[in-house]
Amino acid sequence: MTLPTSLGQYSRIFLLTLSGINLGLGLIFYFSPGTVISYWPWPVKELATRFLGAIFLAISLGCWSAIQAKLWQRAKILVLVGGSFFGLTGMVSIVRGATVSSNATIWAWTGYFLAASAGCLILLVDHGWHRKQTEVIGRTIAARPARVFFGVQTSVVGIFGIMMLLLPGVAQEQFWPWKVQPPTLQTFGALFLATCLATGWAFLQKDPARIIVLLPLDTIFPSLALIAVGIGWNTIVKESPSPLVTGVWLFLYSFVAVGSTLLYFTLRRGASVR
Repeated sequence: MTLPTSLGQYSRIFLLTLSGINLGLGLIFYFSPGTVISYWPWPVKELATRFLGAIFLAISLGCWSAIQAKLWQRAKILVLVGGSFFGLTGMVSIVRGATVSSNATIWAWTGYFLAASAGCLILLVDHGWHRKQTEVIGRTIAARPARVFFGVQTSVVGIFGIMMLLLPGVAQEQFWPWKVQPPTLQTFGALFLATCLATGWAFLQKDPARIIVLLPLDTIFPSLALIAVGIGWNTIVKESPSPLVTGVWLFLYSFVAVGSTLLYFTLRRGASVR
């Protein structure tokens, strides 16, 4: 059986639907966090709600970018990111519902997370991961900066993501800049690990077109997160373990946001020169 090399109609419909749902969730969670706090399956503050909104908006952009990429080999990493995040968050939600509080809200969210993850997994299985045809790869002047950037980012989000997902209590005490519930920190850890998969994959790529499709997703979340931190700065000042922790996180988010933006325009300029 020959695997499809481009996104089919049903794949595009699924990604468009997922993009629309996450766009709606993201806008509400980010711009009106107070109205949705009671609908989240565990207690959260407005700052954490805005972070969740930033995640939903980033996923919405990722789904849309996958549709625009058209070729599966360029879109697949975005599908893997979404599927990984939703799958890990679904497991966090299941554990919360089974051990702490079981109600309709938590199981409704769990159902959404698992359905979104399953849809992404089906796309991955249906289209396959490895390419079947040789692709033409052009050179780019940004190959080395891209590898350095993605190498650093992969190491950082991988280490922090594992700690946040598996040891949220330790992560809370040692390096998270404000107080959150363990499942909230685990949800953020799920995003970090999904990002780790994406940036680790990008580190190995030689085709700038594959990297470019990932960079808007890599830019929007840290950018929106920094804005959310600015809005909720009083929470950070009161609850951060230390100014050093706050400074490190501000630096890391700024590094990713600025680095992704610069790399995006550098690669686009290099592609236009060719």
